[in-house]
Amino acid sequence: MQKIRTRLLAILGLSTLLLTVIGLASIGVYALKTKSQMALTPWRDPTTAVREQSIAPDLGLLPLTGIDEAEAISRALFANELDTAYSILVYSTSLSDSERAGKWLLLGQRYQESGERQLASLCYRTAAEIAALSPFMTDLSRAQTFLQAGTGLVAIQAYGDAELACDQAHDVALYSLYLTPAHRQQILQGLKTAYTAMGRGEEKWMDLARLVTGGQVTVSQPPQMPVDTMPSLPVNAEVEQVENARKAAIERMLIVLVPPQREPSKYLLQAVTEALLAEDQVKQQVYSDAAMSATDLPTQVALAQARVTWLTLKLRIARRATGLSLIPGWEAQETEIREQLRIARETFYELLATYTGDKTPTLIHQQLLTGRLGLYPDYPEAALADAIQTGTAQTVGSLRLQVFIQNNARYFVLTGQP
Repeated sequence: MQKIRTRLLAILGLSTLLLTVIGLASIGVYALKTKSQMALTPWRDPTTAVREQSIAPDLGLLPLTGIDEAEAISRALFANELDTAYSILVYSTSLSDSERAGKWLLLGQRYQESGERQLASLCYRTAAEIAALSPFMTDLSRAQTFLQAGTGLVAIQAYGDAELACDQAHDVALYSLYLTPAHRQQILQGLKTAYTAMGRGEEKWMDLARLVTGGQVTVSQPPQMPVDTMPSLPVNAEVEQVENARKAAIERMLIVLVPPQREPSKYLLQAVTEALLAEDQVKQQVYSDAAMSATDLPTQVALAQARVTWLTLKLRIARRATGLSLIPGWEAQETEIREQLRIARETFYELLATYTGDKTPTLIHQQLLTGRLGLYPDYPEAALADAIQTGTAQTVGSLRLQVFIQNNARYFVLTGQP
């Protein structure tokens, strides 16, 4: 009897110990998971997340036929070709900041619905970057973008990134001089829901609630926002000819690229390759430094922007981000094309500064945003961030742009606090 009792006690002790170990392990896993959910995600060049093998060429090539990029993205989303929509959006050079942010939010939602949490997170965070850095968005558009990005990040349990986005929506709604009470109320309701889902208390939104319910909000006339307008590009018959030849060659190829067919004939592919190479040769001459220097300043700016647009497309082709291997020679020269784009961007912003007479803050914010979008390779982020930290380029509407570094990653945030 004593032996049985001893054995039972030993089993009970081992069971208790095992349950304790399991409990401690569960607590540890929960703590690690919670810590991971609350961590901030470092910036990632969104162009590096393109999945070339998943791009549908019949849709990915649409912008090369002259179809508007926004329309091409919409068609890809309608066809549920999310990676194709991503590839068009991430290399887009024609969308306004508000349009771009809206497309990133929509794509983030679609990735979220399909279970692609990492890509959804990247899309939402990119939209928030645009809201923080764009010199052209209104305060209302910023606040709504931050709130939608934060709400999406809450849904995928990326609470650290969600809180950063929601905090910026809060500051825009609280400190902006240009939002109506109805707009502030709208943002407040969304923030209450998001903060509650993150386990945050009333202290996160109570100051905004008091402002909204106080009924003494003074709405100022919004200032004249900087306008993202460029000088017109002079008509060039030779450029038009090669562009039309390229569009026609791709349209002929798209006729046979009806899903599930994803590979054109060698003949059609060769025609596209030859058209692109001919276009590159012409544009290298027309958009060269020598050609630019022989013109007036507005034309120089227009030509510099056209060169940036062409090199961005050329880099996309070199990375097979259209869904096909169009020019293997460019693929082997990707590093060189990337460097050409960096120099072209640098030249463009130098000319733009002279043309507008505006070195800060609009131009600095433009460069930062273009760099964070992956469209300005190896951009001088540290120098631009220093300009912000020294107060040279802080003002964004009625708020200020601040920089902080965490775990060697740099973050740009809007705040109304001193």
